[in-house]
Amino acid sequence: MFSAMRENSRMAGTQYTLHVYLRAWRKHRGLTLEQTANIIGSKPNTLSGWETGSRKVDLDDLKKLADAYGVEPAALLFAPPGGPKFEAMREASNLIENMSEERAKAWLQLGRTIVDEN
Repeated sequence: MFSAMRENSRMAGTQYTLHVYLRAWRKHRGLTLEQTANIIGSKPNTLSGWETGSRKVDLDDLKKLADAYGVEPAALLFAPPGGPKFEAMREASNLIENMSEERAKAWLQLGRTIVDEN
């Protein structure tokens, strides 16, 4: 499942960025690096590397993180509920559902252009 998600992400022209929301999920659950590392049987600096993207997370560790945060592994690819990014993602998802494939691709390209400008 995850290899397919990575491949689809590459095909869409985006980077695979699992690490983007790992810290947000940990904070959402009210855990420190040390607490999370103890729960999953890892070291805090390893977890920190996953959160910054300087280390890759293997599937076994991803499952452990998801279990620690009480979610399915795929949820870690998105912002945790309640934050402004989560609400923005929900709204964007609702908008894109009603678009043709061509319009959706154009809309995503516009978003990438805006991100690249920052």
